Amino acid sequence: MADDKFPFTELVDSLPASVPFVGPETAERQNGKKFAARIGANENVFGPSPKAIKVMQETAGDIWQYSDPENYALKAALATHHGVKPDNIAIADGLDGLLGLAVRLFINQGDEVVTSYGGYPTFNFHVDGFGGKRIEVPYQGNFEHLDGLI
Repeated sequence: MADDKFPFTELVDSLPASVPFVGPETAERQNGKKFAARIGANENVFGPSPKAIKVMQETAGDIWQYSDPENYALKAALATHHGVKPDNIAIADGLDGLLGLAVRLFINQGDEVVTSYGGYPTFNFHVDGFGGKRIEVPYQGNFEHLDGLI
């Protein structure tokens, strides 16, 4: 390309060059040392359950296969455990993926979305990225301003 610019959409070009969450690995590289504890990443300090490790080892030979795109068995097990219908279960790649799905399902370009000033950064990233208009309500003292959010 002559101007070294990708032909992104106007929406993408209008977004700031920001990252919603700086991962611990990035912070470690920037600081030149490892964290003693990675509590900011909500990681379990005890590591995975031995039961989970055993199941992963037993099923590692099937990793070459694509998984069931409907997550049928997982949804059925979760639905039974929680006493709901499988149709009430959504499977995604963590909270960030679920927030992205929710924004894409319910927020149209230009829709106003009210969130707190300290709201989850990835939610804000998705709202901005899919064209929502984010309205941030500042804290009231040291707390969420509930009336402002309403």
